[in-house]
Amino acid sequence: MVVMTMRKARLIVMLVGILLPYAARLPHGIGWLAQYTDTGIGAWLFLGAFNAIAWGAIIAISLLYKRPSSLWAPALLGFGFLAFAHYSLDLAADAQAAVALVFIPIYALVPIAIGAIVGYFMDRAARVPSAA
Repeated sequence: MVVMTMRKARLIVMLVGILLPYAARLPHGIGWLAQYTDTGIGAWLFLGAFNAIAWGAIIAISLLYKRPSSLWAPALLGFGFLAFAHYSLDLAADAQAAVALVFIPIYALVPIAIGAIVGYFMDRAARVPSAA
């Protein structure tokens, strides 16, 4: 049995958060992924910095929890929103489409906050000692 520590869970959240925008582009094909990867280092840092808003919020929320399993709710809701948004964003559609890269992680804070509330109650329920 693998025991997940909160430190490992935070590391997984960070890695998934960094890779998610690129992985979400893959179902559309290499051309769609190239919209994010055929850029300079500045664009990579830009995307990474703004995306860190979302996964950083999940890691910050994890400081409120005792159990790593409580991170499932904010991670699923937040990463689900991020994956859908990056999957559906066509940067070639409009000259201003890249502005969405700034707002996607900010908008993801709403599902992350909802997941944080659910995760908090899951964490509290798991901490309640059973009556003997």
